[in-house]
Amino acid sequence: MPRGGRLSSFLFCALLASSAAARPPNYDEAKVAPYALPDPLTFADGTRLAAPDQWPRRRAEILALFEDQMYGVIPPPPAVLRTELLESGETPDGRVIRKQIRMWFREDRTGPAIDWIIFLPKHASGPVPAFIGLNFYGNQEILRDPEIRVTGAWLRDDPKHFIAGHRASEQSRGLSCAPGAGQTWPVATLAARGYALVTACYGDIAPDDKDLYTNGVQVLFPTSVPGAGSNTTALAAWAWGLMRGMDLIGREPAIDARRVAVTGCSRLAKAALLAGAKDERFAVVIPNQTGGGGVPLAKRDYGENVALENKNFPHWFCGNFRKYSDNESALPFDQHMLLAACAPRKLYVSSFPGPWFDPYGEFLSVKAAEPVWRFLGLPGLPAAEWPAEMAPSTGTHLGYHRRPGEHGIASYDWSCYLAFTDRAFNQAVDWQAEKTDTWLGYTRHRFTINGCECRVTVPKNPRPGNPWVWCTEWPDAFTQRTGTEQLLADGFYHLHMQVGTMSLGAPPALANMEAFYARIVEKGLNPKGTLTGVSRGGLYAYRFAAAHPDRVVCIYGDAPVCDFKSWPLGATQGNRDESGVKALLALYGFKDEAEALAYAGNPVDRLEPLARAGIPLIHVIGDADTSVPPASNSALIEQRYKALGGTITVFHKPEGGHHPHGLEDPTPVVELIKSYTTRWDRENCK
Repeated sequence: MPRGGRLSSFLFCALLASSAAARPPNYDEAKVAPYALPDPLTFADGTRLAAPDQWPRRRAEILALFEDQMYGVIPPPPAVLRTELLESGETPDGRVIRKQIRMWFREDRTGPAIDWIIFLPKHASGPVPAFIGLNFYGNQEILRDPEIRVTGAWLRDDPKHFIAGHRASEQSRGLSCAPGAGQTWPVATLAARGYALVTACYGDIAPDDKDLYTNGVQVLFPTSVPGAGSNTTALAAWAWGLMRGMDLIGREPAIDARRVAVTGCSRLAKAALLAGAKDERFAVVIPNQTGGGGVPLAKRDYGENVALENKNFPHWFCGNFRKYSDNESALPFDQHMLLAACAPRKLYVSSFPGPWFDPYGEFLSVKAAEPVWRFLGLPGLPAAEWPAEMAPSTGTHLGYHRRPGEHGIASYDWSCYLAFTDRAFNQAVDWQAEKTDTWLGYTRHRFTINGCECRVTVPKNPRPGNPWVWCTEWPDAFTQRTGTEQLLADGFYHLHMQVGTMSLGAPPALANMEAFYARIVEKGLNPKGTLTGVSRGGLYAYRFAAAHPDRVVCIYGDAPVCDFKSWPLGATQGNRDESGVKALLALYGFKDEAEALAYAGNPVDRLEPLARAGIPLIHVIGDADTSVPPASNSALIEQRYKALGGTITVFHKPEGGHHPHGLEDPTPVVELIKSYTTRWDRENCK
């Protein structure tokens, strides 16, 4: 996959040039002619399956058809499989164990070999679930780690990845985790969520070249004639390689081989789907944006067509597939049947807007495969219609989403996959809680950091991306009116750190908040979330956001204190609180009240970093509030933020005082938080 998940202009132009003589792709829905799909629940002889116990026989029939007519024969397991530990150690952050293993297929350790790298959570208490997939440019791109070996495989030349003479170089280290690269393989996130990652470069298995593809592992097997009959293709070889990766996992005691998800992107998503359909050891199959010849329906004739597939990528498809160029109606199968071959296991498909990849056809393919799961007595895909962007449809066995942005595996995609596999594998974040209880009907984990009690309340169905709302003060107050209960129901984590009711957003409180933030991100929560500042909590929320605008989606202030000159000093409109004044002077290190009054670090004074970062604000205020008068707090925020070009929405309660906080119906506030979170999700897809 090109860096940043984009289809490079070079590759795109090459595709257009090479496809000039083939039938051009159709991008007009009005030109999609009626088509009929073969029934995956009907045997080749026309007999309809009568009972679920007949499915294995039909599944075998489907797989044999795909191997014979499309992908070519997938070779059997090798007679010899030897592994050699090349190196092991910790990754630079000290949180992940790295193991580099070479896999040989001859006793004398000559000929083709696959260099696998395994990343394991350092502090796992037992065998962990895993993701496995092939990478495009070598293991050294996965992580900026000088100990990872640079691949010696044949690769397509690509100056963006510093590949010249068909070989990778030292300069490519860590490119997959560089800014803008979309974290194709987010090692740290996976480890924090309790997952291992197993990957190898696809070039180790078969060169991605129409003339050289047989120079990889195919030399281990009887020669097949390229482009003739059911010859073993590059895709079949890559799928075979993934199955050998599953052999490796079976030998790794730190990984639970019963809980493995296979994934990949683009052509390597095709390989992952083929391997997942063929090998029932993969518990979850996640093809990410496969393009034609993967998930989309061929008979639909939208985007890439069979003629283009055969012309552009003759080494991906066997000779028998050539007869279906410009002849899709003659196909005795379609891609929904390959999806169906994953049943009764779990399957998740994702799309992006590229018309070449036919995202709508991917959804239709999932829906056409769905009857197999239902026939087996399992739930199908919840969505009846094509879901909107950023609106994943996830059941227990089938999942689908589409997102905006470019081709690749974005962080948003990973968040969706992890939400699905967490459920599939009964996987939960280990918060190392000192106490776990129930709050508002949800599981709440409680632990301490720097002597401060921390609370993490877990939604029953976390929204993809694990977004959160952090109530900086008074988390138990008016939970229905402040939208807390709605947001938990909508999949948001609820956070609180008790930094002290009179800490007033002072430097010691912010330092503790930074430690809590580091913990939640380490455990896999989103790097950005919503800060809620109730009453004096406004000081904590705004001052933390001004110091770290890159960590904030939006701020919800509910009767928030935005200037301590108003409260607790009472020097402007607002009540004076003597104990608060004493705490203020001590915590901020002011020698007297005059120095406190001259301080220019209150929320009303530090709005520029928030406006520059585009952070929207939401305020709920009682116009008759005498404790924290709007004139000295929210009104100043509104006036100054608008002058800076910022976005702020203020909900007024005309006769309302300081209490009760929130709104009788907090839905408008909740919907704004959800919409701003979705906006961040969309930006995260770029």
